[in-house]
Amino acid sequence: MPLLKRRAHSRSLGYLFCASTLIASLPAHAAGREVLVGVNVTGVQRLDQKQQDALIQDLKSNGVKLVRTGIGDNFSNFLIHASQNGIQAVVIVYPSQGDPNARLRPANKPLGLEWAEACISSVDPGKFKTWFAARLDPLEAAGVRLAGFEVGNEINGPFFNGDFLPEQASGRVLGEPDLKNPKDPEGQAIAASYRAYLRIVAAVKDVRDHSKLNRATPIISAGLADGGSPRKNSGQKLDGVSIPDTLDFWRENGLDDLVDDYGVHFYPSNLDPNVPASVRANALAERAFARCTRAKPCWLTEWGFPNRDLSCPIHDETRKKLIETERQAFKAFIDQGRLAAVIYYNWTALSGFEAQAIFRCGALTEAGKLAISPP
Repeated sequence: MPLLKRRAHSRSLGYLFCASTLIASLPAHAAGREVLVGVNVTGVQRLDQKQQDALIQDLKSNGVKLVRTGIGDNFSNFLIHASQNGIQAVVIVYPSQGDPNARLRPANKPLGLEWAEACISSVDPGKFKTWFAARLDPLEAAGVRLAGFEVGNEINGPFFNGDFLPEQASGRVLGEPDLKNPKDPEGQAIAASYRAYLRIVAAVKDVRDHSKLNRATPIISAGLADGGSPRKNSGQKLDGVSIPDTLDFWRENGLDDLVDDYGVHFYPSNLDPNVPASVRANALAERAFARCTRAKPCWLTEWGFPNRDLSCPIHDETRKKLIETERQAFKAFIDQGRLAAVIYYNWTALSGFEAQAIFRCGALTEAGKLAISPP
């Protein structure tokens, strides 16, 4: 969701966040890779086995080939059964998992921080590595070949990174110069958090490289939330760091030696269905896809439009038009080899966010069918 003006996710979108992805294989483009098209699904970790299996059948009947979900004890059954039904998984690996002693930033509900969040800078990479290896082992034993490891979710903002402290916030989007400024306490704190994050990514890579079935599984950097360009953000109490500046800082500190691709999120703020694809493409180029290249393409692991009319039968014509135009904006980046995956948010409203859901009234909407079809 948008970096600074988002509605705070529930706790299930923290450590227990779960999303799944519907994928379609497309012809190879300039980069010689398949482009993944998908949809997020939240709340799987709270379902019992029967409910999970029913969800898998719904996804399968609508052409699911891959899920994006968490990894851990609450997800293993789902991942294994999905794999047995021909559905691969991109798993979100939260940096704070595996270290129960990591320092927690307290919740601050008036500011929208509805849960205590671990400070990435305090996570022990060794404990994390042990935890991660122990969760990958049963999947490998069951023959599960994963489609990707996405290390983190929106850690360039306060909701999933406890190193963003409300008392240090000044209502701004930080840039790389702020992270390098020795006189900027918050910039220095986030720079330390970002360096600690890279040590977690290195641990994921080491486990991946020594696995049996998943040595070729790509590692994707954390899906970054879009808050626009660095600036003072009038009226905003919390801070974040822009997508391009986050990636620039990470790259200067060794990111490209650790990951195969970059993760980004983009929720278009313009809900006018008459805005042309060229305008939408410009926004993508300036913000979410600014650092995507043929060598390091982006995975757009969250994007979408709301439809707040929750009635049945659903009226989804405007959203369908918005999706159609946004998908047109993706095409140039796909053809250039700069965009490797387009994953819609979201499938159902299992964790709230009813306005985003495309599986409603017992079926996939027409807008949803378009969102998950090959561009």
